[in-house]
Amino acid sequence: MFDLMKFASHPCLEGDGQSYTYQQVHQTVALMQPHFIERHLILCLCENSPDALIAYLACLQFDQVAILVDAAQAAPALLAIIAQHEPAYLWMPERRSAELGSGRVVYRLGSYVLWQRDVVPASLHPQLQLLLTTSGSTGSSKFVRLSRQNLLANAASISSYLAIEASDVAVTTLPFSYSFGLSIIHTHLLAGASIQLTTLTPLSREFWELLQNKAVTSLSGVPYTFDMLKRVKLERFELPALRYLSQAGGKMSPDGLAYLLRLSQEKHWPCFVMYGQTEATARMAYLPADWLERKLGSIGQAIPGGRFEIVDAQRQVLSAPGEKGELVYYGPNVALGYASTRADLARGDDWQGQLYTGDVAYRDADGYYFITGRLKRFLKIFGNRISLDEVEALLQQAYPDHEFLAYGQDDALRLAYVGTQPGEVLTGFLACQLGLHRSAIRSEALAALPRLGNGKIDYAALTV
Repeated sequence: MFDLMKFASHPCLEGDGQSYTYQQVHQTVALMQPHFIERHLILCLCENSPDALIAYLACLQFDQVAILVDAAQAAPALLAIIAQHEPAYLWMPERRSAELGSGRVVYRLGSYVLWQRDVVPASLHPQLQLLLTTSGSTGSSKFVRLSRQNLLANAASISSYLAIEASDVAVTTLPFSYSFGLSIIHTHLLAGASIQLTTLTPLSREFWELLQNKAVTSLSGVPYTFDMLKRVKLERFELPALRYLSQAGGKMSPDGLAYLLRLSQEKHWPCFVMYGQTEATARMAYLPADWLERKLGSIGQAIPGGRFEIVDAQRQVLSAPGEKGELVYYGPNVALGYASTRADLARGDDWQGQLYTGDVAYRDADGYYFITGRLKRFLKIFGNRISLDEVEALLQQAYPDHEFLAYGQDDALRLAYVGTQPGEVLTGFLACQLGLHRSAIRSEALAALPRLGNGKIDYAALTV
């Protein structure tokens, strides 16, 4: 997918004390080819390190189908994915190999091993290239099926409006198992730029030393990332190489948007607010930095190569400015569909370039789009999309004698419940299961869940 030799002598990947030019990545990837003569399904446990990323690049180079999940995912969730999809190989830190069933090591790279399993080869559709999770850290085995065309189209579109060049230097503020984080990897590799792979966060002094010493040219993040940047006062750092900021992964709060605007005005850093879903590979819309003040709160317009419509409940197009309905996206980056079972991997293109986003939106008189809510029961917590239905199912399985209702807003997961468990126990359970900080979750015990006369939940009676 990427012409690594086109940028042979350019710096490509750096992290964990290792550095690779594009030619060196090409040569390292080539060492894995003997294991990938036929197409296989490969589960990759991802962390922001060269060892982890290089095997994913080998999957792309040799037309393997990768499943990307966070390397910190708990063993039971990984075993469920393995049982459901039966990958032929696992690419994982060697320290995890004892947790994940039988197999044998056939290749090593640093701390990572390629673990071969004896399974019947999966039937893989020729277009299928990548599987990404849809639901953050809930351990769901439901994935989005992405094609090579999806990946290339979205990377090219994002690269064009951000004007990414070979001289740019990115830093991994997000995991690459997450579609936004992966899009940063793809866009910079497409342009021949370099990538600093790190697990450091903006709360550490070493992170800022890295940005300064490596002349990082962009900072990208979800709303929570910018909350951290505000906390450490990003504006006080001298970052002469920084070219722009970009935000996606959830709706910014009014305070967050005001902070972005202040950074753009005081520091002269262009700030791009973007909108996307994994079902559209990564990105569907962006607000040009020049329009941030005039259209504060807007997701902007469709990315190059894409377009939007707004439809009513009968899926009739609403054309007048200000009319609210479901936002529908059309473009070559729309995924093939979902995969919940191994049999789904043989499916073709179910969606045919059309995605009903589940978001309620309107278009203003200038053609800029604004999201006002969601049709479906999902939240984005620190950039991870969390299914409220899956949260409730997770709790119900663990505490079958309780009643649960998950609700809330972005970065604020709320739990109402009927039962004997203390709220702090349920909060701790969810924080552990979802991989979230406890501050994002609040639990409240009720005598009964509030209901309307028709028996449905009275959401208006609940407070976030």
